[in-house]
Amino acid sequence: MNTPRARFIASCLALGGLLSASGCRHGAGPSAPAEDADPLQAAVDGIRAEDIANHVRVLASDAFEGRFPGSAGEAKTVAYISAHFARHGLEPAVDGSYLQSVPLVSVTLADQTTAQLTGADGQARALRVPEDIVIGSASPRARVELADAEVVFVGHGIVAPEFGWDDYAQIDVRGKVVLVVPGDPGPARDDATFFEGRALTLYGTRSHKAEQAAQRGAVGLLTLHDDDGVGVPWKVLAQGARRPHQQLDRDDGPATVAIMGSIPRAGLMAALDEVSRERFEQARLSAGGQAFTPHPLPLRLSASLHRDVESIVSHNVVGIIRGATRPDEHVIYTAHWDHVGRNDDRPGDGIYNGAVDNATGTAALLELAEAYAALPGPAGRSVVLVATTAEEQGLLGAKWYVDQPVLPLADAVGVINMDALFPFGRSLGMTVVALGSSDLDTYMDAAARTVGRRLYPDPAPEYGAFFRSDHYPFARRGVPAIFAVGGPSPDAPDAAQVERFVEYIQTRYHQVGDEYDASTWDMAGIVQDVTIYFRTGHAIAMDDHRPQWTPTSPFRARHEALRAGR
Repeated sequence: MNTPRARFIASCLALGGLLSASGCRHGAGPSAPAEDADPLQAAVDGIRAEDIANHVRVLASDAFEGRFPGSAGEAKTVAYISAHFARHGLEPAVDGSYLQSVPLVSVTLADQTTAQLTGADGQARALRVPEDIVIGSASPRARVELADAEVVFVGHGIVAPEFGWDDYAQIDVRGKVVLVVPGDPGPARDDATFFEGRALTLYGTRSHKAEQAAQRGAVGLLTLHDDDGVGVPWKVLAQGARRPHQQLDRDDGPATVAIMGSIPRAGLMAALDEVSRERFEQARLSAGGQAFTPHPLPLRLSASLHRDVESIVSHNVVGIIRGATRPDEHVIYTAHWDHVGRNDDRPGDGIYNGAVDNATGTAALLELAEAYAALPGPAGRSVVLVATTAEEQGLLGAKWYVDQPVLPLADAVGVINMDALFPFGRSLGMTVVALGSSDLDTYMDAAARTVGRRLYPDPAPEYGAFFRSDHYPFARRGVPAIFAVGGPSPDAPDAAQVERFVEYIQTRYHQVGDEYDASTWDMAGIVQDVTIYFRTGHAIAMDDHRPQWTPTSPFRARHEALRAGR
């Protein structure tokens, strides 16, 4: 990234360009004398392994009960974060408080829920929920009905003009249930420029498909489930549907359909007659090609969704460091404080402590508060620290913040997200999910090089990690956002470090074993991470330039619309 902007950012990082009204400015180069470089380095030197470890030790302790939204563990967590923000002089963001209320409902599938498919012969076939079909709703209502709605197959259910793609061009779906295959057409071609090849794109996400279907008047969205194609066994999906989950307590969110769900391919095929089954299979196999044509199926879906609903108020924790010269423009750091709580029915240890996921990211946020406080004055732009709730429930705290920002979202110049930092020692790599999608990469590349790291792309973009953490709701609205995690370099992998990553994912991730252990945790890599996040955000806050999405990014038009107030 040896560009004029990369050289400018590197000079800001190396020399500080600190905190005067002029500072380091786009096109001007560093203006501060060499002796003024020390304060930035002093702030970096104050990022200490023992401080971060102490925060993790507290947040991931049994006393915090797995930090579940709405629990006693939440009360302890938000109090701890708020006290740290106050200690380092952050401005409370919400009417004199650090707490932004996030209205949630806890939802549990009730036994009264029913569903049925009616075929061309007029015979209604009862479907067991969730064994034969999984259904849910973004609505917080306890009961949602769907009456005898025609099912239409629309392939991927995508409209992407830049790729000449419109699965709805030849069909009217008003009042109907659309059936879609998962993902997007990219993997069907050996072409990295077509829907980004094997990488999952915005168009392939279920929320985007539901939004597209709703805009065209559909009342339901069913995703065709195939164990091989989805990667999650149907049994696991069905079991998960019975567990309580949380969602935002609102009926005025983004457009969506009344009912969303999934149905296994074998179950759908069993409901079709032989001729329809053959025609559908041909259409399914052609869904990734330009010749695909949507068509109605000889099926009608009825469903009566019953749920036990309990209202909960959770909280984001938000602190502000006001900028010196452009306080409205701001850089946002995000890290989710929540985890999955406790299971008192589990024999032995029933607390899911969430040490790596995401006490580490929350600890990084707290260490950043201290690092910014150590500077002799604020940067040009404001810095906003947001500890979000209910990420594990579907990015709910981040979604709420995006809809109810404490500062206008159009003035947010970039988002840096921190989710699960790994205590496996120093490393040479920094994996950036969706590397190359915005010029935030340039700032982070310069920061990473100060600790001997290089940036690398996500090695498995087909799993859609970009859409699974708290930066995504911001990106979806158009704010440039970056999500990066330190780890082994693909060019020179450390076998022992790789083994620790694999062991964590296989045995500790979202398990009771995700605990802090002073005897085995090596915090040096996390110190590198926090240093990179700090230098990246500080360089952006000192710059006049507004980071942009690349011209080919689907988020660029959203950014322009956000800036224009549309």
